[in-house]
Amino acid sequence: MKGYSTRDIAELLELPPELIREIARAGIIEPARTPGNQYRFNFQDIIVLRTAKELLQAGVRRAQINNALFKLKMKLPSNRPLTSLRITGDGGAVVIREEDQVYNPDSGQLHFNFAIADLAGTVAPLARQAAEAASQSDQLTSDDWFDLGVDLEAVSPEDAPAAYLRALELDPYHSDAHVNIGRLLQEAGEYETAEDHYNHALTAEPDNVLAAFNLGTLFEDMGRIQDAITAYKQAANLADAHYNLSRLYELVGEHAEALKHLKTYRSLIDPN
Repeated sequence: MKGYSTRDIAELLELPPELIREIARAGIIEPARTPGNQYRFNFQDIIVLRTAKELLQAGVRRAQINNALFKLKMKLPSNRPLTSLRITGDGGAVVIREEDQVYNPDSGQLHFNFAIADLAGTVAPLARQAAEAASQSDQLTSDDWFDLGVDLEAVSPEDAPAAYLRALELDPYHSDAHVNIGRLLQEAGEYETAEDHYNHALTAEPDNVLAAFNLGTLFEDMGRIQDAITAYKQAANLADAHYNLSRLYELVGEHAEALKHLKTYRSLIDPN
């Protein structure tokens, strides 16, 4: 089973194992469990536990810590970079930084100290060890390899494609793996191969809006504007797809369509 043990985390973060288990039992994080009922933590769990350590050292009261960690947990979806959040204790209060915004989750006021980006270099060797151990195992599923790829993207991006490819070897119809490796290939300028993966994702899961949206961005990168418009229409559940459609319709001179999609975009981002 993929993941890091309580002992791994205790050594990595220099936290008492009993504190790690206490936070897990409180439901702030939800680590996986082995058949022997032992915890297995992922990278996002490590972020939360590292934050708990920083807050305790900063003198933040335990009740405040639990509240802040629940909020941090909600702010760490799998589809966004972990490096966008920073959190610390400041004078006994909890503060969070997201991109250019720094705030106290309770009062709305500011300051910060601990950067999540700093943790990536520390965890990267552990993630690579997990990938190496996984390569020797025939018990991992395609989802396990996909999850490992997501973890590796956060701490060791150059190792992520191999994990996604292994997921696809086990399940050629794993649409999310196709999307993620397609994005990495697109970022590397390998447009034709990226297009193949996005199309495979849509074949496996025709309503995968992220695959359709990414395909739209790829076609824009390739200068294929009409194809981009078609792809964005498949991602109509996403507000950003309507924004991009508005922009592209304006570009090709279809002003009425551009206005229609701009209105849809505004209604989706501000329903009130």
